[in-house]
Amino acid sequence: MKTKFILPVVDTESGKFDYGRNLSKEEYGDMEYEHFRRTDRQVARFVDNMARGISNVDNGRGFREVRDAAEHPDLKFDNEDIEVLLYNAKFGEVDEEFFMSHVQKGDMFILIVNINPDTISGNGESELRYWMRDSIKVIEDNSLPDEVKLRSLQGRNYSIMVGDKEVKLLNCRMVQNFSDKKNPFKFAIIVEKSII
Repeated sequence: MKTKFILPVVDTESGKFDYGRNLSKEEYGDMEYEHFRRTDRQVARFVDNMARGISNVDNGRGFREVRDAAEHPDLKFDNEDIEVLLYNAKFGEVDEEFFMSHVQKGDMFILIVNINPDTISGNGESELRYWMRDSIKVIEDNSLPDEVKLRSLQGRNYSIMVGDKEVKLLNCRMVQNFSDKKNPFKFAIIVEKSII
């Protein structure tokens, strides 16, 4: 099925990265170093946990990161509509009935996504590439058991248009990469739940 995939992209133009004045290279470097100094223990703990196969997902199923609200202001997201081809787990094309049955059942399912790279912005491409890179590192880590891999993958929420309805795909985790030069954004995701 060819449809619109709605990708949330951080709006870098909304002023969240405005420091009130122009910073010199030294001031910016000092600011970045100070941030690193405050968070390096958490980063080291995260890397160590991953190496030992310990999940970095807390009991609330949230990804562990710095919890200081001052360091993580609420970022503004823009929705970017991109063109996508969708397939089921057997590479068969999906249709409206496929999605509506999963929405009604509320069950988990696998979806293969092939995004048209000509319809995505630079910011959207960066968002996807970072998510894919981090997911591939977890998927290809042979020292981790499969259940730890699945819990450690970053979940993202997306939406797609099915007919005239917007279907929300919740906690999507990339579980396999099929990308190549011709299709740089082709991968399989597990969709935990879908709702209208």
